[in-house]
Amino acid sequence: MPAPGVTGPNGFTYNQYLIEADAPLLFHTGPRRFFPIVRKAVASVLPVEKLRYISFSHVESDECGSLNEWLAVAPQAEPLCGRTAARVSIYDMADRPPRALADGETLSLGSHEVQWWDTPHLPHGWDCGCIAERTSATLFCGDLFTQDGTLHKPLVETDILEPSENFRKRLDYYAHCPDSAELLEKLAATSPKVLACMHGSAWTGDGAALLRRLATALTS
Repeated sequence: MPAPGVTGPNGFTYNQYLIEADAPLLFHTGPRRFFPIVRKAVASVLPVEKLRYISFSHVESDECGSLNEWLAVAPQAEPLCGRTAARVSIYDMADRPPRALADGETLSLGSHEVQWWDTPHLPHGWDCGCIAERTSATLFCGDLFTQDGTLHKPLVETDILEPSENFRKRLDYYAHCPDSAELLEKLAATSPKVLACMHGSAWTGDGAALLRRLATALTS
């Protein structure tokens, strides 16, 4: 979803991802004010009341700002997050208790399976983490590889590291975690074929290699 004028003259995009499965999962809700638009988009794929999980990388308005609005329209849905987010924020903020996953824990959605990976402070937030969808080898990587601008193809094979690094160097939104390389190697070990970014184009290719290139860029 494009948002002109956000984070500078180039604008910004906010991506939400729907895993259509026996137990459907929405990753990223978008900000609270985006709820009507995102709800309409989800409803074009499946009835919103069938959503089973509402998930996100970490607690920020663009990640989970409309969480309670989704819980209201999807009566069987649970927030799905890491244990840190559950303990410090979601048990209090959410209108329904979360399903909190431990680092490396898997969850079956029926026709798909997801695995949670803790990535504290990568790129920012103590509660940060990523979900790997094992069936399609997709890594929902949150704010990693953030690209600014409003004109992006949904999925590309061209390089996203250079534009994301240019944006990072301008805005410096990373927490400069000393364990960044180790955490990126943990994600690389999932051998993703698709990197589903929160901002900008998703990317397809050798995801492990690109994650390792990011680790090199962060430590050089």
